[in-house]
Amino acid sequence: MTAPRVLLSAMLEGQRHAWPLDHDVIQIGRSSRSDVHLPDATVSKSHAEIVRAGDGWLIRDLGSRNGTRVNGVEAREPMAIRDGDLLEIGKVMVRVGAEAVGSQTTGFAARDMSSAVRHQAQDLLARPTENVGSPRVVKLLAEAGRLLILPRPLRETCEEILSFVERAMPVSRLVLLLREGTTGEATPIASRIKGGRPGEPLAISRSILRLVLDDCTSVVTSDAASDPRFIGQHSIVSQGVHSAMAVPLFDNEKVLGALYADSRIPGLVFEEEQLQLFTILANMAAMKITNARLLEAEQSRVRMAQEFATATRIQRALLPVAPESVPGWQFHARLETCYEVGGDLYDFHRRADGIWVLMVGDVSGKGLGAALLMSSVLSSARVLYDTCERPLALAHKLNDAVVRSAAPGTFVTLFLAFLDPESGKMRYVNAGHNPPLLIRGKDLRLLEDGGVPMGVLPTYPFEEGETDLAPGDLLAAFSDGIPEATRGGEFFDDERLRQALIELSTEQEIDRIGDGVVTRVAEFLAGEPRSDDITLLLARRR
Repeated sequence: MTAPRVLLSAMLEGQRHAWPLDHDVIQIGRSSRSDVHLPDATVSKSHAEIVRAGDGWLIRDLGSRNGTRVNGVEAREPMAIRDGDLLEIGKVMVRVGAEAVGSQTTGFAARDMSSAVRHQAQDLLARPTENVGSPRVVKLLAEAGRLLILPRPLRETCEEILSFVERAMPVSRLVLLLREGTTGEATPIASRIKGGRPGEPLAISRSILRLVLDDCTSVVTSDAASDPRFIGQHSIVSQGVHSAMAVPLFDNEKVLGALYADSRIPGLVFEEEQLQLFTILANMAAMKITNARLLEAEQSRVRMAQEFATATRIQRALLPVAPESVPGWQFHARLETCYEVGGDLYDFHRRADGIWVLMVGDVSGKGLGAALLMSSVLSSARVLYDTCERPLALAHKLNDAVVRSAAPGTFVTLFLAFLDPESGKMRYVNAGHNPPLLIRGKDLRLLEDGGVPMGVLPTYPFEEGETDLAPGDLLAAFSDGIPEATRGGEFFDDERLRQALIELSTEQEIDRIGDGVVTRVAEFLAGEPRSDDITLLLARRR
């Protein structure tokens, strides 16, 4: 007798796909070259492999981004798999099962389902609808279609769906379950109970629920009391359930959850006609739920966009305009975020003694969290500028402020400089920032003296550097978004930046130097999006 083949099976875009394990090594991944091709964003190109091990099989994760699990257990090492196991490849559910000899398709029925009848939901939806019930039921379906078009909150939509089911067929209890994503656990969202005790637990078996959720299968039992796999025996006795149905909330693309109904009415048995009607109502409900979720997501997106626009305006208002009337000097600054808000910063401040404070920084991370810390650092620095005689003292106080206010693991790189515009003397501390460049003709000097980024250590012996800016010298301080701009794995890099600054340093207007640097970065990217904020501060002595 020929041993049954072992198959993998998964629902992809509403269609069931099956792959036989007929090689010693089976590659699984998003790549079209994989033996088991799973075109899902949560699946890595080369995600996992299944290897024959004697008479059995092992699955091994190949360093995937979202991991591989067997029956909910992380496959950190090669794990044995067998008939009936449920694999999670990223967020895609894949079943392992043996094909019956002589069969062309594979079913994964729960064992001992006795009186249960199963149909693929797509097959029931494809049947003619004239057999689903009386003209009253057909009219009700039409009414449901009209009302479900109206925009309503998700929970209100779910309650409305159950009211239509109650009007369409005699049921004792209705429960609508939704799950997070495409693989999460299903949670009751709305319910209806006639008779019995309010709050009675839902006793539908996990095997049936998995069949509905993972295989997009509609199930009806005409003799629940003798079907231990459909519902718990204790519940049958205490609740007197005679017949039950469970169908997927299938929106023609994915299964969102399940719709369950049972009957305590003696002699009332759900049949295939009711199962088809129940499946149609669940399909309508699923499409409405998807629309409701899209509406809520769009409302949330608009709200977030408005909040980010406000945050962007506030952050922009914190940044100063480069000074324009400092005798013998030109200044320029620009900051371009890759998101609505960012973690880069710069500042100019003229102290009471005439010394100019220049600062450029970069907060670890991106987005709103980095922007909040950026604002905190900028505010703290402005309080301290006039209380510190030298940049070294300012560095120590700012480090203390960052340690106290930033989350663990968060840090800030900073370049702090005190510039005397009369003499051109500049003292500075570079706290882990990209070394600014001092351009003198074709010669370059890196300003590296300083130490580790702010917030890394509670105390640190920062060092202070010193240099002189002669007439014609150009100081360029920048964030890593410029040299680390990436195109196809290649960096713009420090060498391109240095060459650009040397070539542009002869421009009469300092703004043209800044424009030229950003233009060269954009030309290098050739349309690819930036992955980090860009900040550039320039100072030139005439």
